[in-house]
Amino acid sequence: VTDQQLDQMENKVMFSFFQGENYGYMGSRSFLRDVAYPGFQCDSSTVTAIAKNKDDADAKMACLSPLRHDMDFENLGDIVNMISVDQVGILGTNSTFYVHDSNSGYYSDGALSGILTGLSSDDWNIVAASAGAIPPTPLSSLVNLSGGTVGGVVLAGYDAAFVDTSFYMSHSDSTKKVSIQMKSIAKAATIVARAALAAAYGEYYEAGSAMDAIEDLDKDDETFTTLASCLFSNGSCELLTNYATMENENMKAVSASESSYGVGASLGNPPNYYVSVFDWRNGQAFVQVDGVTYGSYNKEDKQYGASDKDEFFIRPNMLEASIHGLLNDFLGRGSVDSNGDTADLKSCSSTKDCSNVNYCQSSSDQAICSGSKVCVCSRSHYHVALDEAIIPSQNNFTGVFVVSDDDEGVSPMYTEPYWDSGIGVRVYRDSGDTATWTLALGASAAICSVVATYFMKSRLQKEKLY
Repeated sequence: VTDQQLDQMENKVMFSFFQGENYGYMGSRSFLRDVAYPGFQCDSSTVTAIAKNKDDADAKMACLSPLRHDMDFENLGDIVNMISVDQVGILGTNSTFYVHDSNSGYYSDGALSGILTGLSSDDWNIVAASAGAIPPTPLSSLVNLSGGTVGGVVLAGYDAAFVDTSFYMSHSDSTKKVSIQMKSIAKAATIVARAALAAAYGEYYEAGSAMDAIEDLDKDDETFTTLASCLFSNGSCELLTNYATMENENMKAVSASESSYGVGASLGNPPNYYVSVFDWRNGQAFVQVDGVTYGSYNKEDKQYGASDKDEFFIRPNMLEASIHGLLNDFLGRGSVDSNGDTADLKSCSSTKDCSNVNYCQSSSDQAICSGSKVCVCSRSHYHVALDEAIIPSQNNFTGVFVVSDDDEGVSPMYTEPYWDSGIGVRVYRDSGDTATWTLALGASAAICSVVATYFMKSRLQKEKLY
């Protein structure tokens, strides 16, 4: 499906990956509140993200306080519906997916559910769930923040309850404890792609056209199996490393100082998806003004932009950077060249090799080198996933936050202590009754010694020997 075809549709398709959802829907609420509910308010004037580009008409914009390193989210427009995906790697019923509908929003008449259930086949069933409510997913954030005016559906492998053997989001949720059904994940990806395309048609959706345009994803597809291995087994795999490394090089190429802060921490082996300390090393965006780093900035004595080296940075972890690169790669190939033909992708080893490509026509479509070493059009963005009850402290280094007065009282405000690197623990063995008897004997001996000393001193004084 080319960009030209997608641009002609009534609705646009956006893919989002949220983090921190177990901690009060941090990722989805942070994003949705900034986009529309109620919408982001920059307390300072917006500035160019890279000061030296201030005279460029299409320069990226940013906000100093509350700090946002990229303001492109303000151009997304209205959200009309969401298709959320939850636990499709383990099915409660063989070859069956369930659609949980919020019954609100653009398709409040159940049409969006109808699109998905209409994608059933001889081998796979897609049926309406019987739960009567949507499960906890990013869709919950959208329904809550929009007051029910916008909704959507959740595609899942369970009906009214999580699958018993799934160990859902616990320490046992790993491939060592459960068997992941790769075939069902591949099918779910195909269903979501077709449903999103059909819904993009708007009121005149064409599920049949979507099925014709998007082929079934093969569970043995090399990219699919390699990515699955990275996400389920080895979070430091070559695929994620290559894409994250290239993303780091791309950020370095556009930096005013042509420097970067390296690739962030990997998921590890086995992968660990729990959220971590939020600072410059772990995804917190920051700004450098006159060579000093700030998590948020509003000083008047030193204006941002006085030096061409002033700029905003972000150092995502390896997972975030690699997904950012994969989205650019997969979504940035649909452009057409200046003649209207599907573009032949140019090979590259760095973004400098992509400076003269002619198939990234939009001013916002910067040509970059992808992790697969071809020039693609940049399409993905990072957005802060931070508890809405806390905001970066102004004019302080990263990792320092203050409590916000504007969190509507719904945030659990999860935080994690920043432990000193030298902290430790001292462990003592439980010695049982032996310790009690030893203490008692020691105390008795001490008392006897004190009493004996007292009487001996008295006796010596009486004999005039003391």
